[in-house]
Amino acid sequence: MADEMLAKITAASAKNRELLAVLQQTDHALPSLQQQRRLVVDLDGDLRASNHRIAALDRKRKKELQEHEKYRDSVLKRFAYKATGKGEKFEQRAAKEEQEYFEALQEEHRETELNKNLKDQLQQAKRVASDLEREVSQHEDVQRQLDELYSRVFRGPTPGFPEEDEQERISNAKTQAYQATKGKAEAESQALKILSEGQLRTKRAVGYMDEALMHSRRDMFGGGSFTDMMERNALSQAGREITSANMLVMQAQRMSPAVKNLPQVDIEQGNLMSDVFFDNIFSDMAFHDKIKTSRVGVVRAAMDMDGQVAAARRRLADLEGELKMREQEMREAREQLQKVRERVFESVGDATPPPAYEA
Repeated sequence: MADEMLAKITAASAKNRELLAVLQQTDHALPSLQQQRRLVVDLDGDLRASNHRIAALDRKRKKELQEHEKYRDSVLKRFAYKATGKGEKFEQRAAKEEQEYFEALQEEHRETELNKNLKDQLQQAKRVASDLEREVSQHEDVQRQLDELYSRVFRGPTPGFPEEDEQERISNAKTQAYQATKGKAEAESQALKILSEGQLRTKRAVGYMDEALMHSRRDMFGGGSFTDMMERNALSQAGREITSANMLVMQAQRMSPAVKNLPQVDIEQGNLMSDVFFDNIFSDMAFHDKIKTSRVGVVRAAMDMDGQVAAARRRLADLEGELKMREQEMREAREQLQKVRERVFESVGDATPPPAYEA
């Protein structure tokens, strides 16, 4: 009987070591999946909101296009204005309608670009979540096997083995501490990844502001309508990048409460009416100064984003250091629990009397 018990204990110990090794490899999966699912939910919500904005902007663009075409193509209305000596007023109204249409068009294009980025981020987040789900499934399956193994050997509290009960409590506490720290580190890692993308956006915005200033300088010396168009396009691109950066910051804040809002940035976009009817060296110089002021705000936002990325890296480094410590503590507690249980197995085996001797 002692040999049979010893064989069971030996077999259980080997299986226990095998299952613990798999658990160690997949311990990260559950907290990582929880954070990844949060990211998927957030991105899905952002995408739905963006879809609603695109639909509204599309209706607005179509309305502005109708108004623009009404003035652009209305020969009768133009004739009526000229006949009453108000031809200049007609041209101003037509230019205004054109300006409003192009602003609506740019706004819709900006939102469409943001929508595309959100879709790409959501697809990537879902792929990562799918991979983590497979690891969690494996982890849970191995945990069930381990629970069944322990259930067969240690059914409930074991008053006869207080050392095993205490070490099991310690092991569970160390595992929970590891998983809590892992969740924080995963969230901070996601925040850093998102902020790094925002950092790229703000740097692009600064580049577009420099481009706008270059075209503005040319405009002051007779650059013409093409220069005006290039100038406005660069300003619009800068605005789009800043809008994207602010959205990314909002996403990062959902991952880490330490992430702060970017400074307010107002980018001067100019006015088509001024370019067409009041274009002169003085208006060009005034607008050039406004662009320089806007650039200061964009640079301030870019510097703030640099600081946020650096701070996120420091937070992540601190958490990764703590995580290594928690992981080591968890591993040591599990190893100690394994040793305690092996000693229990041995003590049970040693206490089993040998079979009676038969002459």
